[in-house]
Amino acid sequence: MKNKLIITLSFLFFLSISADENKIKQKIEQILPTGAEIESIEPSKFPGIYKVFYGDLQPIYVSNDGTYFIYGDMFEITPNQILNLTDIEISAKRKELLSELDTSKYISFPSDNQKYTVTVFTDVECGYCRKLHKEISEYNKLGISINYAAFPRSGIGSNAFTKMVGAWCSNNPQKAITSLKKGDDLNLDFCDTQPIAKHYAIGKKIGITGTPAIITSNGNLLPGYVPPEELLELLKS
Repeated sequence: MKNKLIITLSFLFFLSISADENKIKQKIEQILPTGAEIESIEPSKFPGIYKVFYGDLQPIYVSNDGTYFIYGDMFEITPNQILNLTDIEISAKRKELLSELDTSKYISFPSDNQKYTVTVFTDVECGYCRKLHKEISEYNKLGISINYAAFPRSGIGSNAFTKMVGAWCSNNPQKAITSLKKGDDLNLDFCDTQPIAKHYAIGKKIGITGTPAIITSNGNLLPGYVPPEELLELLKS
């Protein structure tokens, strides 16, 4: 009898959630930008409030009848701290998107005493990307391994895109990207296996608009150049 009651209550709860999601979907679809589609609707930690994802990393928070919505951060007060639940959610989404990239297609500069690994979306024609690259050995000495993903800021087919295709297709990608970041002209190779377009597409989804853009292992985004010692402290925190 007890098991039947539990099953019945669970089924009713599921029906309630489904009904709420249908109401929300009907209302929110009316206000989404042209071309945007709802990807998922999930209960939030706040009773009666749902998270709606529609292609942006940041969700819309919506009442269970779809009448009210908030586009902003949600916080949780715990005994020890205030948590930004939205930031945590966004970081998790970034990490999920980053997992779609083949790690063997990064240009990597590993540390011999690796403590942390970061993914850096880079552009060979970006001044601060060049500054970061000049200090690769300093990051490595601090135990930080750097994995480069390509993000040609001018887009697919640009001069930077072509150069990075050549670097990734080179027999020695580390040497090629180092030379390009020095401003050297190279005889560039091309191949069908280059990941530049995929890197760029994922970077756009993650919300990258400039380079360098550093993604930590937990999905946090650090926009712009961060000096080696400062990055180490951020990774420790």
